[in-house]
Amino acid sequence: MTVDPAKTAHHTEHAGHTYRFCSAGCRTKFIADPDAYLKPKPKPEPKATPGAMWTCPMHSQIRQEEPGACPLCGMALEPEEPSLDDAPNPELIDFTQRLWVSGVLAIPLLVVSMFAEMLGLRIVSPAASPWVQLALTAPIVLWAGWPFFERGWSSLRTRHLNMFTLIAIGVGAAFLYSLVATIAPGIFPATFRTHGGIVPVYYEAAGVVVTLVLLGQVLELRARAATGRAIRALMDLAPKMARRLKPDGSEEEVSLAKVAVGDRLRVRPGEAIPVDGVVVEGRSSVDESMLTGEPAPVLKEVETPVTGGTVNGTGSLVLEARAVGSDTMLARIVRMVAEAQRSRAPIQAVADRVSGWFVPLVVLISVATFAVWMLVGPEPRLGHALLNAIAVLVIACPCALGLATP
Repeated sequence: MTVDPAKTAHHTEHAGHTYRFCSAGCRTKFIADPDAYLKPKPKPEPKATPGAMWTCPMHSQIRQEEPGACPLCGMALEPEEPSLDDAPNPELIDFTQRLWVSGVLAIPLLVVSMFAEMLGLRIVSPAASPWVQLALTAPIVLWAGWPFFERGWSSLRTRHLNMFTLIAIGVGAAFLYSLVATIAPGIFPATFRTHGGIVPVYYEAAGVVVTLVLLGQVLELRARAATGRAIRALMDLAPKMARRLKPDGSEEEVSLAKVAVGDRLRVRPGEAIPVDGVVVEGRSSVDESMLTGEPAPVLKEVETPVTGGTVNGTGSLVLEARAVGSDTMLARIVRMVAEAQRSRAPIQAVADRVSGWFVPLVVLISVATFAVWMLVGPEPRLGHALLNAIAVLVIACPCALGLATP
């Protein structure tokens, strides 16, 4: 909170600076441990649960015992087993921030580079336009789009070419060419210049491609986050404790992890049934809508099976546990939903398969274009060869694939 220095009498000196506080209590806490308030707190890193396995949502063959990044595509690994931890996804937060920044900068970039020219408006002078576009594009490419360059480099290093390989190559080529054309336009031949003597730049291509691909990634991450919330809602259906009957007939409250097959459990009216089992005493109606969607309660009597997570009605039941832990129907449902969340859509597999052939083919065509223009192109051959080779890389950048696939 902010404090008006003229209205507060609570202040102290520390390391040559004066700090003011809203109350004496805040001042006392600060004096006791100044570093706790002055030094930024490190972001908590995800901790690996003993025995837990982490896998890539896009490449299920990647499995390791600690969190990290996928060596094939660079995506953040996710735990195989669902948990009740509802902490926000750091990757989603990061990509959302990058999308907002790139979106805010991409709109004026499009206005300056395309819309103004199409409408015949003169927002900035032709000489200043490349510099304005550079100022708008640099944060998009170098900061917002940096994860794509990391994934593209990882794909080259591991020789698993994918969509991010071509995105990184196309965006990087467009930005670097435009940067050279802006800083040193004199190295380009006169045939490259427009009627105003300006060398054309491709900043809007690089900036908009990064923004569109970020949009696709954020949509995918949000969908996975929504599925994660659904998984946690399913897990919350099962109670955390159960009432186990001792041989002498008394009850003890134990955690669900301590319930074993064959244990007898009492379920009072209105409570959720803890595990799958069979009724051995009592008679009641049970709400099974979480399984069937049917709102009408189902009568349960002796020898009738019951499912963990369903809700007991007005009667009292004693059941014998038949399936506990990961063997219950609710646990199997949660596990199948979690597996579906991590599985790849068929179109994603097709996209990666196509990219595996498409990327080297595009690079080969670009090299061939450079060679042909160097051999039979007009003078200056190097300039024409370089420009046309880069044009092949920029045109082949799959911005539509990056947005549509997720």
